[in-house]
Amino acid sequence: MGPIVSILIGAAAKAGAPIVKGILEKQLGGRAGEIGGTVIDAIAEKAGVTPEKIPSLPEPQIEAAVLAVEQQSPELILAHVEAQKEANRLQLAEMSKEGRFGWMWRPAGMWLMLVCVAWLMFLRPLFNALLWGLGSTVQVEVGLDITNFLAIFTIYTGLYMGGNTLIRTVKKAPS
Repeated sequence: MGPIVSILIGAAAKAGAPIVKGILEKQLGGRAGEIGGTVIDAIAEKAGVTPEKIPSLPEPQIEAAVLAVEQQSPELILAHVEAQKEANRLQLAEMSKEGRFGWMWRPAGMWLMLVCVAWLMFLRPLFNALLWGLGSTVQVEVGLDITNFLAIFTIYTGLYMGGNTLIRTVKKAPS
């Protein structure tokens, strides 16, 4: 969408549409890119083409579409803000419905797995090398071989990535 955006920013600047120009310059990419994409779609709709065909339009037609969207930009922004507020409200409601454990086990478990991987793969061997370098015959043993750890890690990751959804589906299924 790079060339489309630069064409539309130029048309917005030339047509005197500072809201559209600002949205396209600042709100493209990542999560904030949704409103930029909405503006591009609205401009394409006003021009009567798909967003990909905007560069092939004559400049006056692009400017007219940008000006038409400029008139409705406050409504677009307000609708986007309201949609984001609703998404946040729904996420908070879901989190409070499940209780603390319902949503905290996943990030806490992932941090635990990260620490375990770091200890098993990097820190323990480094610590043992340091001990060996200092002349000690004592080495730190994990008590868990890599095969068993990877099995636990795989099971946890499977639950994290979809097992919880499967459990909820099974609970809701009619008996």
